[in-house]
Amino acid sequence: MKFRDLFLPKIARSDPKVRQEAVKAESNKELLKQVIKKDSHPEVREAARNRIKELST
Repeated sequence: MKFRDLFLPKIARSDPKVRQEAVKAESNKELLKQVIKKDSHPEVREAARNRIKELST
């Protein structure tokens, strides 16, 4: 973990596994859409897509 991570929400941290877990708990669809557009790790983007699907049903 980087020092700056202490001041960021989990969905914005440097560790992709932490971001992926944060996405799974997120309920803000707009934020999830931003993750899909901007996150550098495909697993995190896929988790965001799946979470949006869960929230839509």
